[in-house]
Amino acid sequence: MKLESLWNLQDKVIVLTGGSGLIGSTALEVLPQTGGQLVVGVRDTDKLTRMIEKIDYADGVKKPQAIPLDIADSASISGFFAEVQQQFGRIDILINNAWPRTQDWLTVFEDVPVDSLYKNLCDHAGGYFLCCQEASRYMKEKNTGVILNMGSIYGAVGPHFDIYQGTGMTSPAAYAMIKGGIHNFTRYLATYLAANNIRVNCLCPGGVQDDSHQHPEFHARYIAQTPLGRMAKPDDIIGPMLFLITDASKYITGQILMADGGWTAW
Repeated sequence: MKLESLWNLQDKVIVLTGGSGLIGSTALEVLPQTGGQLVVGVRDTDKLTRMIEKIDYADGVKKPQAIPLDIADSASISGFFAEVQQQFGRIDILINNAWPRTQDWLTVFEDVPVDSLYKNLCDHAGGYFLCCQEASRYMKEKNTGVILNMGSIYGAVGPHFDIYQGTGMTSPAAYAMIKGGIHNFTRYLATYLAANNIRVNCLCPGGVQDDSHQHPEFHARYIAQTPLGRMAKPDDIIGPMLFLITDASKYITGQILMADGGWTAW
């Protein structure tokens, strides 16, 4: 086997949900370089199209295509995957990366309204569930496919709440329920879809530095508890993502991979 064949996604159709965040926007730049056709499902396709237009892709690279998707809406999900199938004829890879949340997302545990809790659970975890359900229908037709769910260190361990003190930040209680559920749902799907040659894994980033809204004190405290001595950059997450969606990991399924600078190793 040649080395390049392990990382080559030539002519694969790669579906990415959520492409405008820190990790998603970096994936916009990198994934098309693998030779595949990246299709991005987002609510604001105009914004994403403007982002794509600003990227200087090399000659011959297929530019990403934006198609409307709201993973909080079941009809939008089924319509999106049907559109991808109609336009491109196949769905080879799904990366569940969208992050829907309510405006009161950062409310402390004691004050979370029940309606907010239910909406966040349904929109986020439920959206991942339905995207996997729809994508796997088309993957089964080809008897092959890859699903990558984006989890979190906080789906595996509890937060260090002292790093948030005095910063106006917190780790929402619903987030732990959602991501922990996605981790084990990944294991469930891996065994359920194995007969169809569909691999399912979960990639769990640690804290990704974002100076636009994260408090400097939070940065310092987080870094002090990270063995590698820094927060993640978006491109720190893309390498493991590539590994899990390519043939470099063709015998790996049902796994939860931490990309956290050692945060969960203490």
